[in-house]
Amino acid sequence: MHFSIDQDVNVSPEMAMVAYGSPAFYEGRPDVDNIAVLEVVNFEDNDTSLLIEVRFKFKGSISSAVKTVIDPDKMSWITRTEVLLEERRSTFTVLPDHYPDRLTSSGSYHFADGTGRNTAVVTVEGDLKVHVPIVGRSVEKVILSGLGTYIGQEVRSLPDFDG
Repeated sequence: MHFSIDQDVNVSPEMAMVAYGSPAFYEGRPDVDNIAVLEVVNFEDNDTSLLIEVRFKFKGSISSAVKTVIDPDKMSWITRTEVLLEERRSTFTVLPDHYPDRLTSSGSYHFADGTGRNTAVVTVEGDLKVHVPIVGRSVEKVILSGLGTYIGQEVRSLPDFDG
C-alpha cells in the first residue's frame, strides 16, 4: 500500500534534515499513537550524508485475528535512514526484528522550502506491505493510520529540537 504525507514545519529544510539524522532527535521521545522509540542502534556522519538506525516498538493492542499470526511482543523494528544532505532528501527501510517475511516497507523524505522564511515542507512517501493472507490488507490500514499520526507528530516536533 502506497502512502504519502505532506507536513509544513517552521524550520528550514536544512534544520529538518539534520534533526532526522541526529540521535538526539529520537532519544527520550514520548510514545505517539502506540509507537515507542526504544533506542538508537547506529549512527554515522559521512560529511555529505548521515546514517541512523532507530529501533521502534508497537505498544498498542491488536485484534485476535492478527494475534494468530503475529505475537504482539515481537512487533519491533529498526528503521534505517540515510539522510542525503546535498539532495535534501532521505531514504528509509524498515527492518523487522521478527517476521521479516511478513512486512516490508521503504520510502523517502523530501525537504523542500516552505512558503515563509525558515520554513519547510516535509513530504514522506513510501510503500508498506504486510504479507499475511486474509488479514494483511487490514493490518496495513491500521499500521498506516498510526504511522500517519506518528509522522505528523514527529514533524511538528522539529521546531523544538535544538540538536
